[in-house]
Amino acid sequence: MDPSELSPEELQALERSIEALRRFPHLRRAMIEALQMDELFALPGQFEELKRVVLQILERLIRVEQIASEAKQEAQEAKREAQEAKQIALEVRERVDKVEKRLARVERDVAELKGDSEELKARRRLPAVLGRYFKKMRIYDAEQLYPLIGETLVLDEEDAVELLYADLFVYAQSKVSQQEYWLVVEVSWGVGVKDVERAHQRAAILQKHGYPALGVAMGRTVTREAERRAGELGVLIAKDGTLRGAALPS
Repeated sequence: MDPSELSPEELQALERSIEALRRFPHLRRAMIEALQMDELFALPGQFEELKRVVLQILERLIRVEQIASEAKQEAQEAKREAQEAKQIALEVRERVDKVEKRLARVERDVAELKGDSEELKARRRLPAVLGRYFKKMRIYDAEQLYPLIGETLVLDEEDAVELLYADLFVYAQSKVSQQEYWLVVEVSWGVGVKDVERAHQRAAILQKHGYPALGVAMGRTVTREAERRAGELGVLIAKDGTLRGAALPS
């Protein structure tokens, strides 16, 4: 109720009551009971309970904040460790790449050495290997053949360049027919299809220019596919000191 709506008599009575409650505090409880407002007695306890609940909430919030802070620190630490692990992995990968490149160079060098070694051995063995079918043999490598191109061998430039990639050449005469041949020899530790096809391709260059020629694939081992391909292309196979193939001169 708005105090302005009270009459003067009511205002005076209210003021006297307030003054009496101020002077005699022990009358306050009786006043509250008289006004049937007992619920006011429960307010202090409710405030204490509310205070306790609020404090619990604050404690939980503080704990949550601590947990969040710890989680953030752990996440930062995990991120740092992940970055370090990534850096280590990159460094290891870089070192592995370097090792792989070195191994690849070593393998190439070994392959070249093995190839050079096989060519030297093949050059020594060729007379014995070919001797059953050919005579008057002259053996050339690419450097020795080069001066003959344009004189003994008349080839166009492209064919001459391709021919000089062959390992060895043998100019020989068939013991049976007396026919002279150029033998284009591809030497490999293990003869594969590519070796057979190269021997055929380079012998075909000489044939194209009118020179009787045969391809020869020579090695310590020969794959079945290489033998089959040699039969298809008419390439001779030199292995274990023997020469075989359908194209052998008769």
